[in-house]
Amino acid sequence: PSVSTSLVPWSSQASPSCLLCSVMDFHLAQVQLRWFQGQQELLEHVLAPNVVPNGDWTHQLLVLLET
Repeated sequence: PSVSTSLVPWSSQASPSCLLCSVMDFHLAQVQLRWFQGQQELLEHVLAPNVVPNGDWTHQLLVLLET
């Protein structure tokens, strides 16, 4: 799979923003993506849609963390 993380403006205001993690082109639909700060898993402010099939036996997952 290919994985990338980027900062995305959430609105026209200077803050808050979101961290976007995208996982693309993986074959198993059982991928879990979790956000951590140090040893603490971040559960609040996480927007995680379902894994999406691409139609060619691969899948994608996009997960947002509001900062």
